[in-house]
Amino acid sequence: MLQGTFALFHRALCVDFRLTRTHLFRFLFAVLILFCLMIAHSSSRFMGAAGLYLFTQIVYLNFVFILMAGISLFATAITEEKEEQTIGLLLMAGVNPIALLLGKSLPRLVSALILLSIQFPFTLLAITLGGVTFSQVIAAYASLAAFLIGLSNLGLVCSVVCARSRAAATLVLISLILYFLGPPLVGWCIDGAVSAKWISAGSLFTRGTEDFIEKCYESSVLMQLSLILTSGFNESAWGFQFWTNMVAGVLFFLLASLLFSRFALTEVSTDPGRGLISKKRNRFLSPGRAWMQALAWKDFYFVNGGLGMALIKHVCYGVALFSLCAYISYTSRSYSLREMGLTVFWTMLIVVLIEISLISSRIFHVEVQWKTLVSTAMLPQSMAQLAYAKVFGSLLAVIPAFFYLVIGGLIGIEEMIQDLGLVLSQPGFWLTCIEVLFFWHLTALLSTFIKWGALPLAFVLMWVGNMVFLFSMSMAVMGGGGGPEVYEAVLILFTLFLSAGIVGSHFLINERLTFLASQ
Repeated sequence: MLQGTFALFHRALCVDFRLTRTHLFRFLFAVLILFCLMIAHSSSRFMGAAGLYLFTQIVYLNFVFILMAGISLFATAITEEKEEQTIGLLLMAGVNPIALLLGKSLPRLVSALILLSIQFPFTLLAITLGGVTFSQVIAAYASLAAFLIGLSNLGLVCSVVCARSRAAATLVLISLILYFLGPPLVGWCIDGAVSAKWISAGSLFTRGTEDFIEKCYESSVLMQLSLILTSGFNESAWGFQFWTNMVAGVLFFLLASLLFSRFALTEVSTDPGRGLISKKRNRFLSPGRAWMQALAWKDFYFVNGGLGMALIKHVCYGVALFSLCAYISYTSRSYSLREMGLTVFWTMLIVVLIEISLISSRIFHVEVQWKTLVSTAMLPQSMAQLAYAKVFGSLLAVIPAFFYLVIGGLIGIEEMIQDLGLVLSQPGFWLTCIEVLFFWHLTALLSTFIKWGALPLAFVLMWVGNMVFLFSMSMAVMGGGGGPEVYEAVLILFTLFLSAGIVGSHFLINERLTFLASQ
């Protein structure tokens, strides 16, 4: 019985191990850790506890990578079978639901755990640089592994419940936001209610809620990692966070097994989803007639939700910003209107960057996934014109976030103008802008080659590139005497290099889309 249950898992794992790109990706991580060690070793004479600084970078890089894997990799375990209409065929072939869940989710989890284990021996070398103990390394990787197991099974539940990969990824993202931001927001609401004397400070409800919030803090991987990375940490690696995340992973898998028969067999249309497009003749939500740029109209309404999704974003961003400003105003003694504007500006700048990153990961992937490039290429336009039209239509979905970004900038404009001239004169500012643009182009290019995970892969490649750049810059500065002229020259050269990469990515994306359209 067990042999039949793990048959699909065994096959998926064998196929994954035979792929060359799997071993190249793991080798890349091992080389990355060694390269970081080289940088830390070369800079150890200039800073104290270089090993702790290196280890902190590696731990938080793994944390971000796990978050991206949970949103893009684990959340698509079952939804990709739904979209391809193959779940019924698998069940007809005698694959039971438990075997299907194990076969789809466990190989991805094992691959991610192997990626963590590959780094472990090299990370131990950080102990020799000072500031890190063996117990800290063990505890950090145990916390990350437990969080990875819990997140992978959370993604499995969302993949079972949702009909499409995008909805499952959104549900995982919402769950993570509640996991990390829910306890402090609930605690703030309780403190406000006590201050307003809506509830008494020593009531049973207040004590029970505070105990629950405390347990939520203890189960948070971020809180555990911040505790582990402090100097003098000497606690057990198998703490409360480890066991709660492990138990949550088991419970999520059992929940996915119980919900499989209810949700996984739901019929999914083979056509792309229409999102929040109204099926009725609603003047506001209905897409109406096509624009002169029909492809931009199609991407705005049928890929990014249209006016309905824009309205939802507008309301949600407004409520979130109001809550954030109210929380900061409540917890701080003075919070001026100018500071509020800066808070809104920088918050929405991060949101805009995230939104465009998500758009770049799916703007061409949608056409590849639904095999519509062949029919799209038949339009009387070049492939470059079609691609730019899709970009224009997708960027219209960022207008709600950009609206609040402009509002925040106008409120805090006096504070920003004072530093604007100094910032614009710095080569590092322009390098950062070019890096962000290059990251978006790299993500869009990778999405035409791989089935999933273009965004986390682009993030890892950019991180590796930045490490190489920092190492090269430090060597050039030390070799040139450490003058500011050498530093600025290296920044300008790297900016020109990335600018050339952006221009080249346009041609590569065009060639790739043309090739896919001819298949």
